[in-house]
Formats: sequence, structure tokens, C-alpha cells
Amino acid sequence: MKSVTFYFDGFNFYYGLRNQVRKDRIWKKYYWIDFIKFCEQFLGTDQMILKVKYFTAAPLNAGKQSRQSALFKANKLINDDKFEIIRGKYYKKSIQCQI
Repeated sequence: MKSVTFYFDGFNFYYGLRNQVRKDRIWKKYYWIDFIKFCEQFLGTDQMILKVKYFTAAPLNAGKQSRQSALFKANKLINDDKFEIIRGKYYKKSIQCQI
């Protein structure tokens, strides 16, 4: 058996999904996704998931942060140590155009 690790760019994954939801509401159910189960569909017969690594930063909005935390807790609960969250942070910065 070959071990496979999946890597998610959380920002791009979420906003890509959100754009689909705006086009077709049926995609909304995927906001509460089981990442291990999702990745399993891409495995070959001789492969198994070693880990899913999800890179993200906590949203600045408290409501969004709470929902993100609930999603991650659910995935950790059902997938134990196969699901790993790698956290970064947002930096506020101002940019001025030099004309």
C-alpha cells in the first residue's frame, strides 16, 4: 500500500466552493465536508490516506471563526490524527500607490 498525503489551501478551497454555491445552491451542503471521505474518492486501489493537511487562518469575523472551528472539530473527531490543521494568520496592512 502506498501512503498519500493531501494538501488543502483553505482560502482557495473555501472561496472556490463559495463561488459554486452562488451559481448553484446545491453546493452549500459541502460547507460541512468530511475531508478524509472527500479525498478517499481520488485514491487508487493500492493507496491509503496517511494525512490530510489543511492550511488556513482564522477568519476575522467572529461568526465565521466559530463555524470554521466547528467544521475542524468535527473533522478531528471523526478522522482523529489523519486530519491536521496548519494555522497561519491574517496581517492587516495598508498599501499606498506611488504615483
